[in-house]
Amino acid sequence: MECLKMRKTYSYIGNLADFLINNEQRIKNLMLEYEIQSKIDTLPDGRDVKSLLFTKHNVSVRFTPVRIDFTYAYTRPDSVDDSFAAAKNFFNLFSEIFYDILGHRIAIVSQSFIKNNNDEAIHEFTQKMGFQSAFGTCNELNFKINCPKTLFEPINSVINIDMGEAKNNKTQEKMKVLLVSIDVNTLASNQRPRFNPSDFDLDFKELLEEVQVQENKLALY
Repeated sequence: MECLKMRKTYSYIGNLADFLINNEQRIKNLMLEYEIQSKIDTLPDGRDVKSLLFTKHNVSVRFTPVRIDFTYAYTRPDSVDDSFAAAKNFFNLFSEIFYDILGHRIAIVSQSFIKNNNDEAIHEFTQKMGFQSAFGTCNELNFKINCPKTLFEPINSVINIDMGEAKNNKTQEKMKVLLVSIDVNTLASNQRPRFNPSDFDLDFKELLEEVQVQENKLALY
């Protein structure tokens, strides 16, 4: 089955409320070339914090009290995967200004879709996985599995497949698809601040390799 790329998100996760409260204008200065949206979040301690979303072309960067997300959207499903280089360039620049930021966790989420006209992808997937022989012909699918591994430290490697729709932006035509999400992340149980955006290449290299391993496995079905 061919997985058609939609977007990849690279995330630093941690307690960023004070960072946002104290550095809103400095963040905006860094993101001057981006369009900005904001909303107010109320924390459990009653403080109000402004979350910020910046967008430019096919890139968006979101700052919230608990994470920083860099999302790279593919202009075409067959686009060259420049997401890692784009995220690395951003976080290296970010760390030059905010050099003391540390995340408790890191994550990559890769999102793609598989064409599912006439439920063909469901039938193919369930047949190859052995579900069809066990349960009979299927026309609905919601599949999630976590394959934990140890890389530079223990991680989760989660594959989630669900039903959905995609729209052709040129023709506005909608089609049935299977939505595929691969989420590779460090464990929530380890909350020690240890990930600095200046080390993006070192921190995310093995996570990206694991994402690519899972993408290649899905392509075999």
